[in-house]
Amino acid sequence: MTMQSKTQNPPWRHHFIPQFLLEEWKTGGELLRYYRDWRGDVQCEPKSPKGVCFGRDLYKTEGFPPEHAQQMETIFMQWIDNAAANVHARLLRGEVDALSDQECTEWARFVMSLIFRTPLDIRGLREAVAIQAERARPLMEADGEGEELPPVAVQDLQMKILRYAIDDPERGSTLINMHWRVVKTSNPRELWISDWPLDVPSNAAWLGGPSSYIGLPIAPNVWFVAAGTKSFADRLVARPQRELILTQNRATVGHAQNFVGAKTPKAAKFIKANFGGLPRFSVTQSMAEKYRTAGQAGQEPA
Repeated sequence: MTMQSKTQNPPWRHHFIPQFLLEEWKTGGELLRYYRDWRGDVQCEPKSPKGVCFGRDLYKTEGFPPEHAQQMETIFMQWIDNAAANVHARLLRGEVDALSDQECTEWARFVMSLIFRTPLDIRGLREAVAIQAERARPLMEADGEGEELPPVAVQDLQMKILRYAIDDPERGSTLINMHWRVVKTSNPRELWISDWPLDVPSNAAWLGGPSSYIGLPIAPNVWFVAAGTKSFADRLVARPQRELILTQNRATVGHAQNFVGAKTPKAAKFIKANFGGLPRFSVTQSMAEKYRTAGQAGQEPA
């Protein structure tokens, strides 16, 4: 497919968990999708990886011409995911210590993207930027620059901030310099995937400190972790595999908003009982709440 044909038919399925990762959980072309129905009950059905963990036009820049409105997806997110897919294949082969500097950068960028690219986080980002744009109106009027930012400018700013949050050099370098490990499990229990499958410390400032870590299932029997110190990384991977799997699965299922993926139905009871049961910190939702609260109090956010 040429770049021109891609432009003429821009994708509307914007995956926040990419298909290369989801496909590790499929059997016969499908994985088991756990989700909440309209009543709030957790249901299960087989589903293709293409049909889960996407938002319709999630990263679209409204107001841009059709050939440019989807560039956040077609140029940025797909670039991240395509590069990460190649690194993912090496991690599955146990080659974490053989990654090049470029491959480490590509994987770190992908892991950072998982923190910010879900529908929950995108809603928080859009709201936070919209609140700040509205707050800027009096300043623009005073400067004679008009009454408000055009909606398309606000949308463009939202996506620029998202790109910076994902590809921030300082945070990226911090993650790259953490100690990376990959564990291939032999325990019959499987790791699961969800719409926010990260295991991180409960406090917000988790990245880079000596007790910081970030865990991610990259296959039903393969776990990736980055930790703040070598000794901490060694302790994390030296745990009994049952404990390692259970800890990660609790985070994966507990942080889920509307999707948990599994390869087999063995643990359906656990998934249904723990689905979305943990608070999940969102940087962008926290920003939006901070700006909203400050606006209601008539104050400038700190």
